[in-house]
Amino acid sequence: MNTEQQSSKQTDKRAPKPYQILLLTNEHTEWLWLSHLLQETQNLPIDLIWLNNPEQCAQAFNEHCFTAILWDFAFSEGDPQTYLSYLTIESNHTPIICMSADAETALPFPVFQAGAADYLCKRYLSAWSLTKSIHYAHLRHESDKNLNLRNDTDSLTGIVNRNIFFDRLRQSLLASERNQNLIGVAIINIDGFSRINETLGYAAGDHLIRLAATRLQRALRKSDSIARIAGDEFAVILERLEHFYSGSAVAEKLLDLFHTPFALERESVTVSASLGLACYPEQAKTAEDLFKYANRAMLKAKSDHGNSFRFYNQEMNTKLTDNLKLEAEFRHAIRGNQLRLHYQPRIDIANNEIVGMECLVRWEHPERGLLPPAAFIDLAERTGMIVPMGYWVIDQACRDLAKIQELGFSDLNCGVNLSFRQFQDKKLTETLFRIIYNSGVHAADLEFELTESSMMHDLDHTRRCLESMSQIGMAFSLDDFGTGFSSFSTLQQLPITTLKIDKSFVQGIERSEDSRVIVNAIISLAHNLKMNVVAEGVEDETQLSFLQYHHCDQVQGYYFGKPVPYEDFIKVLRKFYPSNKLTLAKE
Repeated sequence: MNTEQQSSKQTDKRAPKPYQILLLTNEHTEWLWLSHLLQETQNLPIDLIWLNNPEQCAQAFNEHCFTAILWDFAFSEGDPQTYLSYLTIESNHTPIICMSADAETALPFPVFQAGAADYLCKRYLSAWSLTKSIHYAHLRHESDKNLNLRNDTDSLTGIVNRNIFFDRLRQSLLASERNQNLIGVAIINIDGFSRINETLGYAAGDHLIRLAATRLQRALRKSDSIARIAGDEFAVILERLEHFYSGSAVAEKLLDLFHTPFALERESVTVSASLGLACYPEQAKTAEDLFKYANRAMLKAKSDHGNSFRFYNQEMNTKLTDNLKLEAEFRHAIRGNQLRLHYQPRIDIANNEIVGMECLVRWEHPERGLLPPAAFIDLAERTGMIVPMGYWVIDQACRDLAKIQELGFSDLNCGVNLSFRQFQDKKLTETLFRIIYNSGVHAADLEFELTESSMMHDLDHTRRCLESMSQIGMAFSLDDFGTGFSSFSTLQQLPITTLKIDKSFVQGIERSEDSRVIVNAIISLAHNLKMNVVAEGVEDETQLSFLQYHHCDQVQGYYFGKPVPYEDFIKVLRKFYPSNKLTLAKE
């Protein structure tokens, strides 16, 4: 290599790296003009990338690391200041230089609060002023990175700033990964905030921000974190969500805070807000992506009519809309006589005689037809509607049982499921006694089926409830035994008379030695504790033979009959009910 080539190579190494600038404008002529201005610069090499469609921004930010953004006020979706806040977050706080034809004195201060690094009036723009603005914006951005590391809180509200917020969010995601928890991030933006500044002044706008921050802080759990991200924008970490629908409940709670007017110095004002939600790990794996996706959802919520929220992706928005619709329809179902009871026989395994039945609720949806419990029980549990629904089920089961007894089918036991939420009703025992008394059946004719999760929710409270209920003759069985965390001591503490083997073990009898061992062990355990044992999900002769050999007491499943409506269940009774008992009952 000769000396001239070496010198050229060294010159290339010393050449400054070009600034990558993103230009956001709708007009092709704007791009030509600004490109011409930037070509005149000698000491600051610049690569200009032009976009004329807001929907292309997210992809551009993923593919490039921009030094600065040149943003025309006319390039936005909806309110320009809201879009500026969106751009600030979406670009990971890349410096944004705003441009319009208005003079600098006409620019509202909140534009800088929302993330603007500078403002340029296009009427007076030159190559020198444009490059100076880009260069200084870049230098200030690099300087602010270091300053922000030493500043933990927002000076106006006292809540944490963006850097601390991201530190907490990253820690939350690490903990969530270890504990398999769901984490949510909510972005809250005050609608029409610029109107407050324009009509009441910037001091009133600052006061409103402080009041909003205080309300949001008080409404959140201690485990949640809130930060002020931009002028009128807040971000919240929602820790340990049960499921993403829980995030919707929190969103509604936070947006409800904006229904109450804010008392400013001169007058009381009412503002609305828009909220975007994103959840880890469903939508994103990193703090930065989670934050961006919540921000995008917030921008979509802006298209609604105030105090609205959206989940990040359309699928979750659709699920939420469907869920809210289903919730409203289910409330009507309880009042509108759309619930139905089906009955499945319980058979004595020694003589194939019916000894009882389990009642199972169905929903006769006017559009979707007959829905199984899996379609609405979780919804009922989550909303608390499981309590009135549970009382309806018990009342209808008692009425049907009374009619069955009048037909001569005596000595039958009816199993009814109880939810853990029903134990939270202080009048549970009183209400059950009144329902049973009014129906004319005996309390001993009912067997309330509990799940292990309902018992373990509050074991002491459950025990007190069951003891008071057992005093008036009610019996209890433990449903789906073997799938939860019950211990021998727990079983001894509660007045349970029957264990029901979960169908997953019964249906694994033919193919799994482990299932056979577990079923045999549960039968032995129940008998040693002086309890009856019922096997659920029996579907064929092989399963039935195994259970008979190991002295299981009772079975239920499709082998003897599917759950059917009351009228069809009477036919099942006539098939399996002992004829001698029926004759005696009629006499």
